[in-house]
This record gives sequence, C-alpha cells and structure tokens, in this order.
Amino acid sequence: MIRHYLVFTCLLFVGSIAAHAVNKFVGGDISLLTKYEQHGAIYYNENGARITNMLNYLESAGMNAMRVRLFVDPSKAGAEDQGEGVCQDLPYVLALGQRIKSAGFHLLLDIHYSDTWTDPGQHSTPASWTVTSALADSVYSYTKRVLNAMIDAGARPDFIQVGNEVTYGMMWPTGHCYPSGANYGTGTFSTFANYLKQGIKACREVCPDSEIVIHTEMGRASNVIAFYETLKGYTTDYDIIGLSYYPYWHGDLSVLDNLLTTLESSHPSKKIQIVETGYPHAYYPSGASYDLQSTWPATEAGQKAFAQQLVALLNGHDNVNGLYWWFPEANEYGINYTNSVTTDWYNCGWWDNATGQVMDALFEVPAFLDGSGDEPSDSVEIYIVGGEGTWSLEQPLGKMKNMGDGNYVDTLTIAAPIYFVFADGSPEQWNNDWTAFNANYRYGPSATVTISAGNTYTTAKRNNNYSYYFTGDGSDYLFSFNVDDLTFKVEKIEEPQVTPLYGDVNDDGVVNISDVTLLIDYVLNNGAILINEVNSDMNSDHVINITDITLLIDYILGA
Repeated sequence: MIRHYLVFTCLLFVGSIAAHAVNKFVGGDISLLTKYEQHGAIYYNENGARITNMLNYLESAGMNAMRVRLFVDPSKAGAEDQGEGVCQDLPYVLALGQRIKSAGFHLLLDIHYSDTWTDPGQHSTPASWTVTSALADSVYSYTKRVLNAMIDAGARPDFIQVGNEVTYGMMWPTGHCYPSGANYGTGTFSTFANYLKQGIKACREVCPDSEIVIHTEMGRASNVIAFYETLKGYTTDYDIIGLSYYPYWHGDLSVLDNLLTTLESSHPSKKIQIVETGYPHAYYPSGASYDLQSTWPATEAGQKAFAQQLVALLNGHDNVNGLYWWFPEANEYGINYTNSVTTDWYNCGWWDNATGQVMDALFEVPAFLDGSGDEPSDSVEIYIVGGEGTWSLEQPLGKMKNMGDGNYVDTLTIAAPIYFVFADGSPEQWNNDWTAFNANYRYGPSATVTISAGNTYTTAKRNNNYSYYFTGDGSDYLFSFNVDDLTFKVEKIEEPQVTPLYGDVNDDGVVNISDVTLLIDYVLNNGAILINEVNSDMNSDHVINITDITLLIDYILGA
C-alpha cells in the first residue's frame, strides 16, 4: 500500500509559524488529595486499572501544574466549612507541596489570609490576628514564615496567590471595599491594598523568582474590570491576573471571552490564569440544585463538552497561560459514608463518585498546552504512525526527515484510506506500550478528523487513540509537520511535466551522430537496445521506425 521515501530537493514548506515563547500551565486544585488517600478513596484509570500514584497518573495524562490552598488555622473554621474541605494548615501544605514538586509539577500556592474560605461573601480575619493596627505586619510576617517553610521543605512555589478571590478586598472588616475603590463600611481600598502590598513584599523577598497572582472572581465581569483598574492606583507589582470562572455562577463562555479580551487590552503586560474552574457531572452529595447552563447538562458528557469549549476559547487568547480545575480529585468511591471527606459540596471532579472511574473531561484539559512548550524539540525524531485500520508501534508508516527550523517532511504513497498520528521519540522509546505512547509521544486530534490535501491542521498532545483519516488515490503525498506550532499539511505531489528533447536517443542532453547510430541499432534489433523512446519518436506517432531515423538525420544536417 505505502511506498516510503524522503524528499530532499525542491521543497517549500508553507505555513511555518514561530512558536510563542510563553509557557503554559495546566492542572487542578488537589488540596484534598491527601484526605482522600487517607480515607481510602479508590481511583480507576481509563482502562479500569486502579491508580496507585495519583500524581504520576496526572503527569502521564499531560498535567504540569497543581494548586494547593493554605489557611492560617483551619481548626477554627465552622463545621460546615470543614465539611466542604477546609483543613489545609501549614504542615499539611508542606507535605503535599513537597510531593507535588518532587513529582516535577509547578506549584501554585493559594494563600487565604483567613482561617476559612474567602470569597465575595466572606473574608474573615484570622482569629489569632487580634491587633488591628498590626494586621499589615501580620500579613508580611506570616507570608515570609510560610514561604521560608515551603523552601525548607523542598516545596518552593512557582506561583503565589496573595489572597483568594479579593474582588471585595480581604481581611474584613478593615480590608473590606468595593472593586470601584469605594469604602465598604469601616473598610477602605487603601487598607486592603496595603495588606496586599505587604504580602507581595514578602513574596519578592523570599521567592524572587516566583510569580505573583492577584485573584478575583467573576460574579460580575464589570467588577473584575473595575478592580484591576482601581488597583493600578495602588500597585502594579504583580505578574498574573487570576480568575475564578464557573459557568453556572458567572455566565456562559461568551462572558469569559469578552472579559479576557478586555483584560488583555487594558493590562497587556499581565498574564492571565484561570485558577479555578469546573463543571459538575452530577450533584454531590446532598443533591443541591444549581442554575446550570443548559448548553452543558450535569452529566459526564456535559462536563466533557464544557472542558472542550473552555480549552478552545482559552487557546484563542495569547495572554492566558494557566488553567486549573477545581477539586479534580474529588472522589468518595471506596469511602464509608460515615468517614466521608466532604459532607456538602458539589462534584466538579474528574472521577465518578459512584464508580471511582476517571471521566472524559480530564483528557480534554491538557489540550490547553497546545503550542506552549509541550511540543517536541527541533532535533527530536518524528514518526508518522498508523495504517489501514491496523496500527503498529514497531513499524510506523514512516520516519520524517528533519529539514531544520522545526520542519519535518516525509513522502508516502497513499493507495487506500489510512488513519495516522504524529509521534516523537522512537519505536524503542514507545516499547510497544500503547498507554505510554498515547500519553507521552503522540500528537493528534481529540476525535477522528477527516483531512484533505492542501489544508493546514493543528495537532495537540493527546492521550487516546483518536486519529486523522486520509484517503489517497495511489499518488505520492508530502506530509509536512512543524514541531514549533504543531501544525501539519498533506500535499499531493504532481508528476513534473517534462518537455521531450527529440533526437536525444541516449538521453545525454545532446543531439548528435551518436543518437543516429543508436537509433539505427534499435530499429535493426527490433527494440532490443535501451533508448529514450519518447525522445526517439521524432514524428510523435508512437512508432519508432526508419521514418524517425530519416527525420533525425535531417534534423542534424539542418542544424
């Protein structure tokens, strides 16, 4: 079916685009993972096998960053808040943070300057911080103590959230304010900004290479815009705009899209990260009702559709470089209900609580890394892997030729419909292990995509067996793959049109007496001599005989 050879000359690769230098980060808030493990939660992968190391599994699925929240003294939180997952004190976070960093992930540390949840409805000051005049100093000293402890534990954070959902300030009532800058009761924006600046100061001193995140929620998109505009008057010493986005509270994706466009225009020097997002596949565990967007029903399929559409939207915004799912590890399967981790919280996780089985949304989110540094290097080996419905890791369709500047090419003769993907590494690295191959080496679509010759397509790092589908007609096709922007193109190679040099019987580029002698021998020996028959057919009548010899002699004498 397939004849494999390389094209070395006369190659023009169209559509090569320089890669964005910015890195991207994708993962989730796994703050409860330790509790789930301690309580005996059981997790299964896509093949039904039990997951024994969650961090390794998430890494193999394409994640590269994790978020963990920190409370000052969660033991002082109310019973309801503790039932929703408030338990992360400093020793807990040090241990989990060390695991995350040891597993090779980037770490986002979410500091709640409170003993419990902080959000638009509550921002209580830590119970032990009783001297109002010293609250700014408390923020500074606490932040320094936390970060020094993280470093000592081998858990230096790469990103630090100074406060959580601070749209209305933090550490109420003194730091309570409106996004517009107006005071809220006895609280003022200037007091809040001072708390914020003291936290940032500590971060810059202890972790100068870490990036600072200022985190707001999207209860009203206009509040987010007003907040960052107001903050300009007090400080711009931060790196990342962090957003919470939940469609059932904040509106459909068009609301997020418009907000991102505005923020990119108003704050072009700031990166943007979605530090909290998620969509439930079921109500959990109390059956509480939420006003869900009808576009995505509260099912596994709805959750997957939301993840796909969210990732596609975010990949259309150049300043967005982070995406974290809320409670991705939420899973009570295998835990006795009397020993549950959470008692009254909705389920945005990636595992089904009824079965412990991983769900499809997990595999959609890593596509956010498209073109973001997760692509192979310019010097890696690239293969086309596939076949006519029969796949082989040991004998790929072809090894591509590295043409430099991130461009790889290969030519295949396609005489029947094929399925294929691109893969880096080599068959030796794949080791005929489909799980490892899918998770670590392949670049393809999230579904089987039918392609046409001449069009440019974008691949992504995937971890399932979906593929591209192409129908050939027996012709040679040039496959061009660019590792910098992960695009590819398939082009039909047309046979070149060659103008015959009539009389050049021996095909040496010159017409002379040698051609006459060879043509005479050909006619006398009834075609037993090898000649260029097209050039020898002087009158183009598709017959080579004495007439052609006469015309050739006349041609030479005339010349």
